Amino acid sequence: DMPEVDRLYVTDKSRDFARPLVKDLGKAEYISSQNDRLCKIFNEIDLAVEAASQEAARNYIPLVLENGVDVMVMSVGVFADDEFRERCFTLAKKHRSHIYVPSGAICGTDGLHAASSANISEVHLTTRKGPKGLQGAPGLQMRNIDVTSLKEPTVVFEGNARDAANQFPKNLNVAATISLLGVGFDKTKVTIICDPRTERNSHTLTVKGDFGELSSETHNVPSPMNPATSYLAALSAVAAIRRILGNVWIGV
Repeated sequence: DMPEVDRLYVTDKSRDFARPLVKDLGKAEYISSQNDRLCKIFNEIDLAVEAASQEAARNYIPLVLENGVDVMVMSVGVFADDEFRERCFTLAKKHRSHIYVPSGAICGTDGLHAASSANISEVHLTTRKGPKGLQGAPGLQMRNIDVTSLKEPTVVFEGNARDAANQFPKNLNVAATISLLGVGFDKTKVTIICDPRTERNSHTLTVKGDFGELSSETHNVPSPMNPATSYLAALSAVAAIRRILGNVWIGV
């Protein structure tokens, strides 16, 4: 519960999907994404939270920023598109709005952020998920990998964060987050392992630079509503909103 929040609006292309969330939030109102009123509520809100998809992020983030409203982005992989990212960053500066990116489902982003003030020589992310957490990803289809048939832990991707974000758009927003904080999408190395024996979404972050070395491991419980993402990602959004509403920031 956040007493500082007076009113909430929820929009989704599926009213049936949004209805339980509206009910749980209590002081929320559903507005159809096809409703003209959606474009008129920007003078009523201070913060928009995108938690839908890269497609939704691409459609709505510029609109939100153009209206001078702050936006929190959960589908961070959309920023792997350099042109779109720079467009959004320019709009935020022009209209004096802010873009917030929570830490998501990984720990160690605070250290990476601090380390980026000096030279960083290497950033490597290793992600391990079960078949349900990766099933349907374009990157698997490109490689003709059927994760449901795997019997042993299998590397299904090795490359940079840009390709990881594009090929696993619903599964690997953490790769985009650490890229924005560190050495960029092309220099950040990513390994994705599908492990049929695990029920956790795990991320191991390794950073080397002038500061020394940093290593963090995060073993997440999948979100009850979406096994492709982690419960911690949702909690990080809640924590970020509390920080935005508060007057004291710790760990920045």
